[in-house]
Order: sequence, then structure tokens, then C-alpha cells
Amino acid sequence: MTSKARTTKSELRDETKLLVDLAELWHERGLSLPTRTVYVGSETVDYDGSSGVDGRLAERVLKNLHTLEQLSPDAPITLLMDNPGGDEYHGLAIVDAIEQSPCEVRCVVRGHAMSMGSWILQACDRRIMGPRSTQMVHYGTWGYIGHAKTAQKWMEEGKRMDGLMESMYLRRIREKNPAYSLEDLRAILDHDTFLDAAQSIALGLADEAG
Repeated sequence: MTSKARTTKSELRDETKLLVDLAELWHERGLSLPTRTVYVGSETVDYDGSSGVDGRLAERVLKNLHTLEQLSPDAPITLLMDNPGGDEYHGLAIVDAIEQSPCEVRCVVRGHAMSMGSWILQACDRRIMGPRSTQMVHYGTWGYIGHAKTAQKWMEEGKRMDGLMESMYLRRIREKNPAYSLEDLRAILDHDTFLDAAQSIALGLADEAG
């Protein structure tokens, strides 16, 4: 066996190990270094089959974004999303991280971007809906059991969150439909409104299908 043949086999083993390590990183941490892609799905699963945005997901997405920004602050980042929604506070941590990133951030929706998932989508520079994907927008659901005055405080906080969401959606919609009114937006947010890719693009809540 020649030295060249031995070197080739050694290089093949190194490449195979690298591929295994990268695959493990993707499956365990939701980060693909070669493609600069971060997966935004569901870290945990509830009894109804979905959980979506929670503390674990937010922590991983923030860490992954920061990692890619440190590696190359000028290269774009892709979020691959299949998300049913979830906690607003953890979701807004992701929104802030996207908006403040030095990198261009694009989001590709596969399956669904609902509720908080849709809100995260709106923070991205490019918003791409899969041909069969679904976006759902609505006012969030809040619930509280306890002291009446504390419940009142939570109601006030819920209104503040609604205002933040309205501002985000209205800004993105008006980029395409300048005359779109706050009253029109409140009408579709009042109850669950489901949008396919074409409807999302026409409204201004997505940029393209792909």
C-alpha cells in the first residue's frame, strides 16, 4: 500500500468524523455550521403535541445566533422554522436578537409559523413561506388565577403585549400595503386567522414562496 493511499484513507476518516460531528450538532443543538442555519421548532412537546417557543428554544436560538455572528458578522443566517407559537417573553428575546443581529437574517417556514412563531417571522429581513406552509395570527391567550388586583396587572401587561404585536405587524404590512389600517389589523387578530403562502405575501406578512 502506498503512502498516498494511506493518506487518502486517513483524510476520508477525518471527513467522515467531521460529517458525523456536524450532523450531531444539527440534530442535538439545531445548528448547521456549513449552511449557517438555525432550526426554530419545538424543544419540548406538550400533551396536545406541540410546545413551540419556550425557554429552552429561546436559549438555543440565542446561543446559535451569537455563535454564527461571532464566526462571521457579515454573512447571512437562515432560520428554518416549523413552529406552533408559545411564550411571548421568550419569543421576544428571539425577536430582539434577530433585529439586533449584524447579519442579514432570513426565515424559511416549513409547516407552520403560528402565533409567536409568526411574530418571530416578522422580525426577519427576508420571510420565505413554503408552498404548503401556514401562518396564523391572533392576539395571544392569557390566563391567571389569583388575587384580583394581580389579575388586573396581568390584564394590563397583556394589553401592552398586544400593542407591541400590533406595531410589528402593522409596520411589516404597510411596507407593501401603506393604507392598511390598525382597525383592519385588529379585525384579523381578534380571532385565529390562517394564511397560506399566497395570502401571507399579498398581505405583507411574507416576502416570497419557496
